Amino acid sequence: MFETDLRLQCGRALRVYDSAPCDDARLPVVTLGVPTDTLYEAGEWLGIRWISCDLPSTTAADLAAVVDAAGVDGFALMGHGEGGALALRTAALLGDRVEAVVTFGCTLPAEFILIAIQTTPVLLCHGLADRISPATNSRWLAGRLALPTLDLHLGLDHTTILTQSEPALEWIRDHTG
Repeated sequence: MFETDLRLQCGRALRVYDSAPCDDARLPVVTLGVPTDTLYEAGEWLGIRWISCDLPSTTAADLAAVVDAAGVDGFALMGHGEGGALALRTAALLGDRVEAVVTFGCTLPAEFILIAIQTTPVLLCHGLADRISPATNSRWLAGRLALPTLDLHLGLDHTTILTQSEPALEWIRDHTG
């Protein structure tokens, strides 16, 4: 994993991680609060290039700078909790550059952001036993997004929903060009 500090326009440095810098043959997937260490094997056979950054205080504009610095045009996003809301905000900001979004136990972004996400397919994975971010969040999002897929799981909570990361990668592969 290649690590570097990206200096943002505001002067702040953001730690960025990239599993395959300059490998244009791999689908870039930007992860936000989703650990990739258990997903490397799946990423290899699916041809995924992992890109991530330190999440605290990261904005959609910061993520735009990250993918620009990585030389990436189109990419997918995976986010857990607040990282899911950030993924949706980023999809709204960057439009067609975002080919697909997956959220796990997503918190809610502002409703007006969802209006801007018209052509991006979104997979909303949520555990029905999530007490931190209730599944009603994903149900609410599914009712407001143009291309949602709602994926609810009985017995999974806020962290165990991440067991669905590998199937989500397959969903990304099937929904990106």
